[in-house]
Amino acid sequence: MAPTPTSTPSSDSSSGPTPTPTAASPEVTPTATASAEPTPSAVPTADASKDPAVNGGAAVVADGPAAIDEKWKALGGPTGSYGAALAPAVCELAADGCKRDFAGGSIYWTSATGAVAVWNGAIGGQWKRLGAESSWLKYPVSSESCGLPGGGCSQAFQSGTFYWSAANGAVPLSGGIGLRWSQIGGAAGRLGYPAGAMTCGLVEGGCLQHFERGSIAWSASAGAWDVGGAIAPRWAELAGQNGGLGYPVGGELCGLSGNGCSQNFQRGTMMWSPGTGAQPTWGGIRTRWVELGSEKSGLGYPTGREVCGLTRSGCYQGFQRGAMMWSAGTGAQPTWGAIRTRWAELGFENSWLGYPTGREVCGLPGDGCSQDFERATIFWSPSTGAQPAGGAIRVYYNQRGNGASTLGYPNSPEYCSAAGCRQYYQWGWLDWEPDGRVTLHVTPVGYCEAINRGGLRYDTAGAKRVSFAIAERYSSTPVTFATCLKGDSGYHLEWNVPGYAGESGFAWAGVATGPTINKYSPTGSFTVSDAFGLGNPGTALNYITLNSYSRWGGRLNGNYNKYFESSADVFPDENMWYYATRPSHDYRQGVVINYNRPPDSPIVMNAGFAIFLHANRVPTWGCISLLESDVTRFIRSAVPGDRIVMGVGGDVFR
Repeated sequence: MAPTPTSTPSSDSSSGPTPTPTAASPEVTPTATASAEPTPSAVPTADASKDPAVNGGAAVVADGPAAIDEKWKALGGPTGSYGAALAPAVCELAADGCKRDFAGGSIYWTSATGAVAVWNGAIGGQWKRLGAESSWLKYPVSSESCGLPGGGCSQAFQSGTFYWSAANGAVPLSGGIGLRWSQIGGAAGRLGYPAGAMTCGLVEGGCLQHFERGSIAWSASAGAWDVGGAIAPRWAELAGQNGGLGYPVGGELCGLSGNGCSQNFQRGTMMWSPGTGAQPTWGGIRTRWVELGSEKSGLGYPTGREVCGLTRSGCYQGFQRGAMMWSAGTGAQPTWGAIRTRWAELGFENSWLGYPTGREVCGLPGDGCSQDFERATIFWSPSTGAQPAGGAIRVYYNQRGNGASTLGYPNSPEYCSAAGCRQYYQWGWLDWEPDGRVTLHVTPVGYCEAINRGGLRYDTAGAKRVSFAIAERYSSTPVTFATCLKGDSGYHLEWNVPGYAGESGFAWAGVATGPTINKYSPTGSFTVSDAFGLGNPGTALNYITLNSYSRWGGRLNGNYNKYFESSADVFPDENMWYYATRPSHDYRQGVVINYNRPPDSPIVMNAGFAIFLHANRVPTWGCISLLESDVTRFIRSAVPGDRIVMGVGGDVFR
């Protein structure tokens, strides 16, 4: 880290704020003559000022003018470059200094600096405009020297150095900024000559000075560092030290992947590549990007700055091969490839999937499997488990106490794939398979968000309570049953439990289930208006208390898909009393799902009948089955007009 500037130019007590130098006039442009000055004669020693025969003031009068005259003679006297004297020497200047003016300039003396000439050129003129020896630069310590790159000149003073170039005139440098400029090559370096005076009093008490091809910024905590090339204008666009990056804390580093460069700042990093230009990264997005491998990661270089103000106060940043998404609830997560494309089709973070909660995971080696739970993930492989993947995971889960364990309840199905990829989001996940298919899956909370965000393919008609029975795929019998309650801010999850659909799974959307012997459950959105069972648990639905004559019509006659009572027991009519009283107690509590019946639709013969939500959680002949306690809970809270949306996730959700 470069040293702290020795003084802050704008606050020097001897000069006040430093004005910006005016352009050097042609007649005071430094000449090569100045650089050819003879070496100054020896400066009088301190001992001379202690001569017991002379008091302090007399010593200054004696030593200062004498040294000035010696210097003038060494420069050629009246016929030399400085010409004739214009007046006698004047002493009692700042720091007990002396000076004498000549036709071509002035010679200054102090006991600390000796006699040093200042030419009447751009450097001398600018120094005098700043206050000469009373300015923050104080007295000269060397003569003007030319022959620098591009014909430039310089002259050193006690607190800084003036540099002159034809394009920029005479500009002073000092402190840590001057030292850093010298370290990187000075006028011959990447920044070139100074283009303006140093400005101090910035944020954190910092200073900034501009050069021909960049700037050097200094702060007490960061030191002095140069910012050049394409990074410099981008930093300035982002408000420089006042922006999100703050002050630089190191130099530019090049030779990165793809011929890129980077530079670190107080609160982030500026990245540059030929294809993206200079772009900043900071905060949680930068931290996550670094964890993934920075520019060598699957994202590549950033293509723009972070943009915030998304839904739920989220942010995103685009990269060469994807984007990083951030929200307070999920942190920063990358998205890319076909999964990102599908997420985009759904509406990005505005979709019912919400923000990603983790990175894409591809392939589990060794024919492995995994399953996510609320607070952990279980992995299985043949070498670590003695049973098929699902069995081993389930055994481990049971051993740890099921839902009451530190794992919590499972929040995704088991994932087993040696070639596919999966990415989780707030309310669901997307799976990619090598054949290019991307399938979406939704968590129970996501069911409710899908209603809120227009993610359903089926109308829920503003029902107070909407329940879901969702399977992962066709021919899949297990379902997730969830109930969403409508509130002031939309639908939110009330409860969810596992259940089963028909033994054949769900019928395709728009396809009738047909006779119950087909064992298909219907796909769609259906109202509930009636419940049944052996005793009313308390409900707003029309409750049918079953008796030994209770039947549900399956024959193709006037009773088809209706409740009726009869002493006859003729297949395919259902004997509801039998199913309610047999040991499995399927119909001890149940709800009629209004598939193929009013008020949802006219009855179509042979399109399907007796689609219920009932007890005894096993695969059915087309109904949805839950534990009896869950069916009872549903009945107690339901009101006429509530809906059940059921089917395969890919058909139910957009």
